[in-house]
Amino acid sequence: MAFDGETARRFRPRDPGDDPWRGDERHRVLAEALNRYGLWDHLSAELRETATAEVATGCHPLQSDFLFEQVRFHADGEELAEGGVERFLRGLAPALMRYGVVLEVETVRFGDDYVVSINGIRCVVWRPEDWEGEDPWALSTVRPLAVVNRLLAAAGRSAQRAHTLYTGGNEGFAFLMDPRAAEAMRASGLSPEHEVPALADEE
Repeated sequence: MAFDGETARRFRPRDPGDDPWRGDERHRVLAEALNRYGLWDHLSAELRETATAEVATGCHPLQSDFLFEQVRFHADGEELAEGGVERFLRGLAPALMRYGVVLEVETVRFGDDYVVSINGIRCVVWRPEDWEGEDPWALSTVRPLAVVNRLLAAAGRSAQRAHTLYTGGNEGFAFLMDPRAAEAMRASGLSPEHEVPALADEE
């Protein structure tokens, strides 16, 4: 399922008496955890309260427009593998500045190997052999974001790290979130494992 920026309001029925999104204790615990781990820290206090209340009453925490291009970013694996890493990372740059990372990225080579430079770190997005038995679309998503995570760790200003969901697919996403927020989603039991964002790790 693709989450393409439609607002969380569409998940709230008009008649409260017919509300299928009435949350239980698991939703309330999850909402409190996500707020505690900073999923909505980019919002005003009033909007953080609104976002927390939406999750507490049953809305999916990752579908809200509150996250669009602040926490949640479209990461089309095919586009990334076809030379789109630089443009993709430039889209993340404004959000990364909140966490002390001033991103400088350029494409070094797009030929036999696909290589980008991220703040002076050489990142091999893919090699020709990655197209044999590997998933180059997924690699093109995870490898650059793993470098971003190194930069976030070095900056030391935030626990937020890059995560991926539907990794490598045309409807893939990247999230800038605290790993504890992803773990809270997992622990809640409200989402299957494949719907929980995974930390972008080095190989």
